[in-house]
Order: sequence, then structure tokens, then C-alpha cells
Amino acid sequence: MEHRYHVAEVVEVMSRRGVDVCCVQETRWKGGSARWMGMHGSMYKFFWQGCEDENTGVGMLVAEKWVDQVVSVTRVNERVMVMKLVVCRRLFNIISVYAPQVGRSTEDKEEFWDKLYELVNGIPTGEAVVLGGDMNGHVGQHTIGFEGVHGGMGFGTRETILEFGDAMGMVVCNMFFRKADNHLVTFKSERSRSQIDYVMVSSVDRDMVKNVKVVAGEECVSQQRLVIADLLVRGGRKVRKKFVPKLKVWELKKGTVKEKFSECIRNRAGVTDGAEGANERWEAMKKEWLEVTEQVCGGTKGPARHKERWWWNDEAARVVEEKQACFKA
Repeated sequence: MEHRYHVAEVVEVMSRRGVDVCCVQETRWKGGSARWMGMHGSMYKFFWQGCEDENTGVGMLVAEKWVDQVVSVTRVNERVMVMKLVVCRRLFNIISVYAPQVGRSTEDKEEFWDKLYELVNGIPTGEAVVLGGDMNGHVGQHTIGFEGVHGGMGFGTRETILEFGDAMGMVVCNMFFRKADNHLVTFKSERSRSQIDYVMVSSVDRDMVKNVKVVAGEECVSQQRLVIADLLVRGGRKVRKKFVPKLKVWELKKGTVKEKFSECIRNRAGVTDGAEGANERWEAMKKEWLEVTEQVCGGTKGPARHKERWWWNDEAARVVEEKQACFKA
């Protein structure tokens, strides 16, 4: 995405391959904003953050069907951007990153990693984290010391990325799927080839990543190769509500129950005489009334199998019957 006209080509690729969210780097757009792109039926909203010299920049393309689920977009700087997106009743933090490349100063690299550590560390427990982008580093082929972060199916030699994943409890998804070397390389030129683009998720969410593949040959990215991760997000589990018993106050509609309730209340009429102050008198009276209601009406013993219909009577049945007759007329 080195020029603006490339964005349209990227949108066409995303639509054709069924990608919902795409993290892009080196956008070379100034400022930070959002705009719609694409054609009817394959629209994407592009959120970006650039800089004045147009040398870096990050962004995200979000399919039209997911735009309404975007909660917030935080543009940290021209190299880091995070979007909060609701998927299946769970909040996802999608982070697009563009790490300083070889030749940049040590200060620039340290600033980038410090910002990224701070950002990920501040995400509340329970929210999902998906990080994608050009990390401009390698993870290597071996897992020694990073067995939980590295799946053992990498390319090249290792760098800071594994240390970051180990510290933040994240895994490099590219490393958990067996591929040929040519299908691991994400950057290829006449002189070199390397794996520098990655998708990372929290280790607790590793099972939702079903595949990560590198796609070569797309015209919109000549040297960089498209990295696609397939995520299967299941609906959130329904939390069973704790049963809270209720007093059967609807029983007071019955004449005999109502008379018994009134008699019990009259017998306890003097319980508030010794109370001092309005609040104390109210609490004493409330306690007595609740005890009488539980004694006379009883309480529920479990969740109702059917909704209560204590309001249904002959009068309601007659009105409903008349209404149905009017519709038939």
C-alpha cells in the first residue's frame, strides 16, 4: 500500500478472498482518519494513521458488515494502531503494527517495543487480542526456550518477537501450521527472502486460529506477501443465572388468601411501637410484612417452567376473543 491507488486494489483482494479485517502497513497517508472504499456489495472502511513525511503509517480495512461492531479506534502513533471490535458478544482488540526496519536507530526500535508492551499489558483480562503486521524481525526455526510461543515451524533466525510473546502470554500463529518454506516467506526480492509478517494471539485463544497461510502473486503487493489467518470465533457461553426465590404475591388475588393476609397484618399491628425514628419504624414494618407474605403466600422453589399467568382471568379471555373475532370479520 505504498500509494493511494493501491488501496482500491487491496480492497478488491480482501473482498475476493473473504477477509473481514485487514491490518496494513506503510500506508504513506498523512494524518489520521477514516473513509469508505470499494463498490456496492464489497465495501470496506479504511481507518489509518500516518505521519508528515509519509514514510510509515498503519491502517485497518474493516468489511461493511462489521463496521457497526467497532467500539473504538486508538491511533497510538504512525506505527501502532488498535481497534476494539465486538465479535460474538466478546470484545476483540485488533492491533496493526509496523516495526522499525533494519537501519533505524536503536532508540526508534526501543520506543516501538515499549509502546507495544504498554498497550498489550493494559488490555483487560478476558478481552481477546489479535496482533497482525510487519514486525521486521524473525522468529527462527527452533523452539528452545520459547516452546509455548513458537510452534517449531518457522523460517530464519530468531529476534525480539519471541521475547515479546513470552512476556505478554501470546503465540506466533504462523509457527503452528506446517508449510513448505516457500509458503512461510512473507517478503521476497531478487536478493533475499524472509519471514517478517506475523499474526499473534493470546495463548488462551490459540485454538480459535484454524490456519495461517501466505498468499503470493497478488498484484497489489509485489514483494510483500499477503498473510491470512482463519479464526473461528464461537458464541459466548450463556451464564446460568443464579435462582433467586420470589414471594408469590399474586396469590393475594384469591379471596381466602387475601383475608388471611389481612388478619395476620392486624395481629402484628403493634410491632413498630418500640421503634425510634421513621427509618427504624419502616424497617420493622417491612420485615413483618415480608414474613407474613412468605407465611401466607409462600415462595417459588425454582425457575418457572412456564411463565406465570396470574393476571389471566375470564375478563381477559373475553376481551381477547372479541379482538380475534374483529380480525376475522
